[in-house]
Amino acid sequence: MVKLLIHDDSKRNCLDETSFGGLPVRAIGDAIDWPKCESCNAAMQYLGKIKTDIGLELIFMCNNDDESCDEWDPEGGGNKAIILSGTQLEFFKPEDSNSLRETEYGVNLIETDDADYETARGNWKGSRGDVLGQVLGEPSWIQGDETPDCECCSKPMRFVAQLEEGPDHRTTMNFGGGGVAFLFDCQEGKTAKFLWQC
Repeated sequence: MVKLLIHDDSKRNCLDETSFGGLPVRAIGDAIDWPKCESCNAAMQYLGKIKTDIGLELIFMCNNDDESCDEWDPEGGGNKAIILSGTQLEFFKPEDSNSLRETEYGVNLIETDDADYETARGNWKGSRGDVLGQVLGEPSWIQGDETPDCECCSKPMRFVAQLEEGPDHRTTMNFGGGGVAFLFDCQEGKTAKFLWQC
């Protein structure tokens, strides 16, 4: 069984649901230390949030055109995943408007009987661009298995989601031009890591 993330505009502006783009969320009244790229020191761009059993996992990535930022690498300092475990949430705007994408994609979770993600994606009857990825299941690697290890327990992290760049080329998340991204977490340490391949 594969759980596809399908673009659904009717599910925009949902505080506690999976979505891409739009405004980030935080616990009400809390400040978030906005992630900065370790290479260029620029504020990272907010890509979206994935709802899991340990909270909302917010994904950020450097949007600088400088190729030295290693935003593809889970250990390179060019991306960040943050887990929010509270239930009292609010939207907020960062000081730097360049840290937001120009669109928001709401998501429907559709379960299929397909054996793997590529088959499920190929069998999808709607627009191919509406398939934004998958949650849980098994990753469909492009360049080979790069499952990161957790820093708190030294075990391979749990696969959470595989993400496509998006349905509109003007507002895509840039995973190297046609690449895919992968989100992993540790349920014990409540940490997450992000990477992409192309």
